[in-house]
Formats: sequence, C-alpha cells, structure tokens
Amino acid sequence: MDSTFLKSLYDKLLKDEDFDKLDLGLKNPNIFQILRISKNEIRHSNFLSWLLDPNQSHKLGDIFLKRFLREVFSSDKFGDIDQVDVEGMDLSKVEIQREWKNIDILIKLEKVVVCVENKVLSKEHSNQLKRYKEIIESHYPNHQQTFVFLTPEGDTSDSESETYEPISYEFIVNSLERILSVYGESLNQQVKNYIKDYITIIKRELMGTDKLTELSKKIYQNHKELFDFIIDHKPDVLDGVKSIFEKQIQKRGWILGSQGKSYLRFTTPKISELTYINNNSNGWRNKESFLFEFILSPVNNRMSSKTVISPSDPQYNTSRLSDIFMEIDGFKTPSGKKWLVNYQKLVKFPFSKVDDLSEEEIEFEFNKILDGFSPIIQLVEDKFIEHKDEILRMKNV
Repeated sequence: MDSTFLKSLYDKLLKDEDFDKLDLGLKNPNIFQILRISKNEIRHSNFLSWLLDPNQSHKLGDIFLKRFLREVFSSDKFGDIDQVDVEGMDLSKVEIQREWKNIDILIKLEKVVVCVENKVLSKEHSNQLKRYKEIIESHYPNHQQTFVFLTPEGDTSDSESETYEPISYEFIVNSLERILSVYGESLNQQVKNYIKDYITIIKRELMGTDKLTELSKKIYQNHKELFDFIIDHKPDVLDGVKSIFEKQIQKRGWILGSQGKSYLRFTTPKISELTYINNNSNGWRNKESFLFEFILSPVNNRMSSKTVISPSDPQYNTSRLSDIFMEIDGFKTPSGKKWLVNYQKLVKFPFSKVDDLSEEEIEFEFNKILDGFSPIIQLVEDKFIEHKDEILRMKNV
C-alpha cells in the first residue's frame, strides 16, 4: 500500500460523521477508564463489594444487595432458601469481605454465607472453585452455603457446575439501571456518576453492547482496508514495556548489556569490571562473556530469568567460570556446550494485561520479579569477587 493511497483512505475516515461521533464519545470522561481499571478483575470486585455493602457511602442501603441475593436464590441449587425468604432477611449486620482466603467476594449473613468467584477475563484454574468450596464448608458448617460464578456471559463453571450458580454481568447492568431509574433522584450526584460510568464500562469492555461499540463496528466495516493496515502494523506489546523494564534495571544501579527484541540483558558494575570482552566470538553484539538475562514471552505471560555465559574466544575458559558458579547452592551443570546457563527460573508477568495497566503498575509488577532475582544476582557477584584474582588472570590472558 503506497503512501498516497493510504492518505486517501485516512482522508475518507476523517470525513465520516460516525468517526466524529465515536471520537466525541470516547473523550467523555469515565472514572474507570481514567484509572485504567476497566478490565481489572480485582477492581471490579472492589466496586461490586462497595455496592453490595449496605453500610457504605453510596447510601443505597441494601437495595443492590437484596437484588443480588434474589437472583442467587432464584436457583434451585439452594433449595432451602428462595427469593421470598430474601425479603425477610436481616441485612443490617451483613459482612462483605474481599479476598478472604483468596475468595473474591464473601457475603456473610447470620445463617447464610455466599461465596462469589468473579471472572472478568481470566479462566478458572488450579481447582480454585473446589478449594473455595472446601474452605467455606470447613469454616461455616452451620451456615447455608451458597456459591456464585460471576462472568461477563454468565458462563457455567467447567469444574463445579453442580455447586456454583452462574450469574452474568448483564444482570449487574440491568440491576444498576433499574436502581438509577427508580432511585436516581435521591442519590448523590457523584454516586450516580460512578454507577453510570460502571454500567458504561461493563457494556463496552465486557459485553460489547454499548453504543460506541456498535459505532466502532460500523466504522470498521466502512473503512476496513485502512484499519486492517493499521492493525497489521501496530506496535508489539514488547515495544511498550521493554523501555520501562530497562529503566527499572538502571534505577537499581545495574548496567544494560547487549539487547534483543525479546531479550533483556544486564550486569552489575562490579561484575562488569571482571567480565571478559571477546574479540572474535559468536556471542552477543557487545561481546560480553557473561550477562544476566530475561527472555520475555508475551504469548505465555511469563519471562525466564537466567545467568548466561556466552561463547567466547578460545583462550577464555568459560568452563572454569561455569564451575565457579556451580559453587552456588541451586546452580546446575549447563546442558549446552556453547551457551552456558547455570541458573534458570520461569516467572509470571501479565503481558496480556499491559494495555490496561498504568506505567506505575507495570513497574510494580516488574520490580516484584527483580526483587526475587536480586538474591541470585548478589550470589553471582559475590562469587566473582571471591574468585577475583583468578577471574582477572582469565580475563587478561
């Protein structure tokens, strides 16, 4: 696609009235988008807990809680209690707990306990629903035990469908819209704005049913060729986060080494002074003989932390350097013969969610990984210093 044709497609888009409407709609401030929490599961659970708690500052009392409980007990899974019973419940002393025993939301009444597992984008894993069920059974043997699986589409649990009642975010939206319709005039304006913003973000981000979503689909169909070109050339996820990672490494006083698109390499000042620089090796671009390395794998939402000795000039004894590292507890004999890796560990990183994370949140997640890797870095640096004289002789051969 040549630049002249691309420009003509762009001009056509700018003249589309629907594009102006979309642009205007997206510029309307929404607190959940401003805070970049529209797809964050924890933040959704926090806001829902706030709405469910009659004693919170929204001044809704038990209106939302009662509607939620009516929906839960409309199921025949919980035969001892039905919707009519909800009307007679004393909700004044309800306890709403977040992340108790890792359970997203726990609603505790005098004789009833409701366990809510909230899934926004992630899937159930690690037998978590079964574990939560066992926790509730253990801690609340004398309560009516009730389990809810909350998802955007009201999906049934793959593993605990007999126990967990599926509820959709469509129900949440319908309930909140009804509350605004009936009680809107008596609510604080700020509370109304929060609820309206929350309804909008659920429809747009989780259900795909708001007006802007429909408008976006129409615009895409009318300008498909242009948008397909843009999508094909959009920046890679690593383009955005790698520079943030590099800054955090440098903030700790470490030195960046040879880089690659999916590789983040660095060393410490003390190790750098003792590191042999190759003359004619098939190693890294800057010819370092040793670096710490992160291999970034966005598809798998993880990265691999390593110590790596590169292929070196014949006169430099990489095997001896590897033997020195083997003195560190937990370090292993390298499986390869050219690239020598004595230490390796896989760690999780939420690459799939970086578009919804602020720069500070990305820094926080990466610094947790650096904190975990730091003891290894220190052990390696200590070994370099302990064998300083020998390593210097190797370096100066």
